[in-house]
Amino acid sequence: MNRIQNPNQRTVSRTLLLVLCAVLWSGLLRAETQVSISASDNLATIGDRINVKLLVKTTQDVDKLNFVPEEMLFETVGETPTTMTRQSEYVVFEKNVQVAFFKTGDYNIGPFKVELYKGDQVIETKRTNAVPVSIKTVLTDEDKDVKPLKDPVDIKGNPFYILKYVILAVVLLLLIWFVFWYIRKRRNAGPPVQAPLLSPLQELETRIRDLDAQNLLEKGKLKLHFIELTRILKHFLFRTYHFHAEDFTTYETMNTLNLKEADGVIQDNLRFLFDTADLVKFAKFEPDNSVFSEVTGKIHGIVSVYRERAAVLEQHSRQEMKR
Repeated sequence: MNRIQNPNQRTVSRTLLLVLCAVLWSGLLRAETQVSISASDNLATIGDRINVKLLVKTTQDVDKLNFVPEEMLFETVGETPTTMTRQSEYVVFEKNVQVAFFKTGDYNIGPFKVELYKGDQVIETKRTNAVPVSIKTVLTDEDKDVKPLKDPVDIKGNPFYILKYVILAVVLLLLIWFVFWYIRKRRNAGPPVQAPLLSPLQELETRIRDLDAQNLLEKGKLKLHFIELTRILKHFLFRTYHFHAEDFTTYETMNTLNLKEADGVIQDNLRFLFDTADLVKFAKFEPDNSVFSEVTGKIHGIVSVYRERAAVLEQHSRQEMKR
């Protein structure tokens, strides 16, 4: 027998349905913030890092968040800054924290209290879920009876294993013998024979030839050529007249030389060479071929004067020896 609802009953049913929809809709409107956490592992050993991800999805105008665990059964060993992304009308905050447990047992990560801030004011507080984890030791009681898959293999000794130590000992003995032999040889050897020094004139001519062999002028290295030429000439004056021309300026060198040398050719030629070198080194003077020829002639003139003096001294010494 079918029931027939009267109009009043239908009106009451519709009214209840509308009220229920209104309640559900208002609940959805109030659910403006959603929070959750997840863990990378639910089973770990003591000290293992477990990555915990905290997510907050909200329609609130939020400046910052604060995550506070309700129970600190773990230690925080690392964390990353909170990131923010937008999804439609929602703002999603994500924070990753690395935690570790140092006691065995079954624990919960969380729940966390999430505080949403606008400025310095807390505008909403939420509570996350909790994630269960189980912490075990590296070797559990069930693992103590683990046996090797194969029986140990009995390896017989090799009589030649000592050979490498014998070779090493022989090498060390040879090295020690060589060291003693070398030290004895150095002691028995006399002092090293020094090559006879060249005369100042011979050294001057040798160094000038070596300088010309470098072809610095042809390579465009004028400054380097005249720097080296100045050093050669001043070292020659040091050995010949016994004053530190290498530490003197051109002016000081020529003044000292004039007190020790009366030959005008030497004075004039050296002054020309030093002045030309100073112009190239400090005034960026670029001499032409005529100047290079004159420089070469001045050097030959200086060498010729000292050669004549050397020949005269040698002749006098021979005459003294005959007497």
